[in-house]
Amino acid sequence: MDTILESLGPGHLVLDLGCGKGSFQYASYKCKILGIDLALDGSAPSVAPDRIFYACGDSHALPLSSSTIDFAVCNHSLEHVAHIGETLSELARVLKPRGFLWISVPDGFGFDDGLYRFLYNGGGHINRFSFAGLKNAVESTGLQLVQSNTLTSSFIYCKRPEDAAWPYLSRRSKLLHIVGILRPVASVLNEATRFLDRRFHSRLSRYGWGFLFARGAPAERFALPSYFNVCAGCGSGHAIQTLRPGAYKRWTIPFYRCPRCNEANLMFDPPAGFD
Repeated sequence: MDTILESLGPGHLVLDLGCGKGSFQYASYKCKILGIDLALDGSAPSVAPDRIFYACGDSHALPLSSSTIDFAVCNHSLEHVAHIGETLSELARVLKPRGFLWISVPDGFGFDDGLYRFLYNGGGHINRFSFAGLKNAVESTGLQLVQSNTLTSSFIYCKRPEDAAWPYLSRRSKLLHIVGILRPVASVLNEATRFLDRRFHSRLSRYGWGFLFARGAPAERFALPSYFNVCAGCGSGHAIQTLRPGAYKRWTIPFYRCPRCNEANLMFDPPAGFD
């Protein structure tokens, strides 16, 4: 997704659907960005009020004219959407003929999403996606899958949330946070699932997938890496080539410091298909 955003200039308009506080770092890019979410009132603060805008709206009835968006982003949001068919149709409607749609979703039948739902009594996840299921649903709107990648989990949702979110937590997760179990669990799961995936070819560390759709096969292709080493502290993924120069060993075990947040993580050589 970042690769595509970096290719866009001031004349391009990006839609961040289900944006919350922003599903990516708005200030890092040059394009215009419109964040739409039901929880917004249109007056959210902006670091660049001439380039970044917010609006309150339903995903299944977007307050936009047809063919106005260059790049639509649904970053970890569609699992929360009730009217999924209508939402996908709306996204196809507002895309320009040469526009792109990025969708990232959890594997609704995997370990990571199952653990999240258990800890947070569903956590607002009302849709369970499979790769083929989502692909077919989007392509029924006239868009075509042009690229995809695999996303691995940081289990960052095991960290204690902000105080404002505390009242909405399940009784189970509150208790686990109070006794201090969940925070170390994030690191243990991050490392243990990757070890098991390497050793037994399982998929325990998989979060889900990223999809790039367009109206036809575009001339350009974008770098959509599948990172195996994902930081348990901040959730950012990194290619093994960037981690090796600064890696170090403890008791012969390789570690790396996250380039983004400096947290120590075990370093794993990625399996085939990962960076």
